[in-house]
Amino acid sequence: MLFALVLYLVELFFTPSATTQISFLIFILILFGVPHGALDLYIDQHLQKTDKHQNIFLIKYLANILLYAGIWYFFPILALIIFIIITAYHFGEMDWMGKSTLFLHKFIFTLLGFAWILFLLTKNIHFALDIFLKMGRSSIQKEFLVQLAQKIYPFTLVTIATVYGLLFFYKDYFFSKKNNYFYSLLQTLLLIFFVLYMPLWISFTFYFGFWHSILSFDKIRINFKIANTLTGWGGLLFKALPFSIMAWFGFAYITFLTLNSKDSSGIFTLLFISLSVLALPHLQVFTKLKLKEQ
Repeated sequence: MLFALVLYLVELFFTPSATTQISFLIFILILFGVPHGALDLYIDQHLQKTDKHQNIFLIKYLANILLYAGIWYFFPILALIIFIIITAYHFGEMDWMGKSTLFLHKFIFTLLGFAWILFLLTKNIHFALDIFLKMGRSSIQKEFLVQLAQKIYPFTLVTIATVYGLLFFYKDYFFSKKNNYFYSLLQTLLLIFFVLYMPLWISFTFYFGFWHSILSFDKIRINFKIANTLTGWGGLLFKALPFSIMAWFGFAYITFLTLNSKDSSGIFTLLFISLSVLALPHLQVFTKLKLKEQ
């Protein structure tokens, strides 16, 4: 939340341009977002308690990436829908403080994650449209999407409020500890308050670049039984370094190709797609880590 306060003050006093915000978002995603997914191989080894299946894991991981990249190339709208669904599941899963063993548990936190993603996008629809329309090479009129977003936006908040209202009456079914319901509600209210007063790219920078990535790191640290010290965190980041470097070189190569092309405006779109194709296999690995806690 300290990161949120700093970003709020920067926006309040300096009002960075959309280009500056997007550049900062890319920097934070590469700095924190990529490393938090670069530990997937170590997570699998930890859960399997062996590295004998390392080659099989890498083959499956790369196959998922290539398959999803193919969907992005041939069916971009479908790929975007898939990305929103898996992001809703993953974000909802990470923020969820309740049980995750039953289908209904998973449905509830996915619904919350989906409402949260739509809340982010519809609240800042004008910032998002240029990129998303370009990603989908869509012929849909921008005015139509703006009107649609204005109708959806209030329902996102109503959905979140309704779900938490229902959860209040079924705390024992959804939460191992009743206090976790109130912690979860407070967390959601704080996040909503921040997003209400921040533009899309700063909101997403905070939520994914800081909130989600650092909490994911902490979840991994706890499961690896790594000490909550500077040395412990340094060791965790060192484990993430090899695959992080590989990903950073890949992003640098994409940036180089884009800047030297006739249309350099698509750099954020390509980086977004590159991150999204890593999200699908990452989700599969991280879900196993969450289930281990049950």
